[in-house]
Amino acid sequence: MMQQQSALVLHVRPYRETSAIVQFMTKDQGRITGVARGVRGTRKRINPMQPFSLGTLSYFGRNNLVNVSKFDVAHGFALQGDALFSGFYVLELLTRLVAERQKEPEIFAGAVSALTAMEAGQELQAALRCFELDLLGQLGYAVVLDQDVDAGTGINSDAYYRYQPQIGFARVAGAAETATDPAVIQGQWLQCIQRRDFTEPQTRRAAKYITRQALQEILGDKPLISRKMLGSR
Repeated sequence: MMQQQSALVLHVRPYRETSAIVQFMTKDQGRITGVARGVRGTRKRINPMQPFSLGTLSYFGRNNLVNVSKFDVAHGFALQGDALFSGFYVLELLTRLVAERQKEPEIFAGAVSALTAMEAGQELQAALRCFELDLLGQLGYAVVLDQDVDAGTGINSDAYYRYQPQIGFARVAGAAETATDPAVIQGQWLQCIQRRDFTEPQTRRAAKYITRQALQEILGDKPLISRKMLGSR
């Protein structure tokens, strides 16, 4: 039975002489891996399934490897420079963290939104941090930015808090560590992250540290290839 899904191409690799194994992030079926036959092998044949291609996937089969009937491209995200590296980072996170056939329409929408922002030339750090925070939330690992986990109270803008992945933020009695310990963050920057306001460099630094630590807990020891390309970005 033929099925159709809105889909974003995550990864393509050659398969046999004329085919390809293509990994998609779909709106209603999570990640799907499929065989696209006869899309390689001649100069005249152009494979429409390339990373960053967004469109409608038609496929059949219910096994882990489906058969791709066709892929109608609606849009190909044109990313360059740092935006391209950031885009590959988004695709790799989806590949690593979203389960196959796990319905995640909000994650799909968040990825498309992030890539759209990057293509439009919007601030990359803001686009990445919003995507990471939303992804963590959808996967069940939300970072609670507005509560002191020890006291059970709200975050005070003038106080300092230590971040512990999968636990949260606990108030630090003294401020002696704040200059050298990236895990200790002033409350006003946590409030900015909560509002998705990444205007200030302190907010961007804090958000990057928090999301990296939170993602590391679920990514495990295997490093992200795209993070090497991003370097210090």
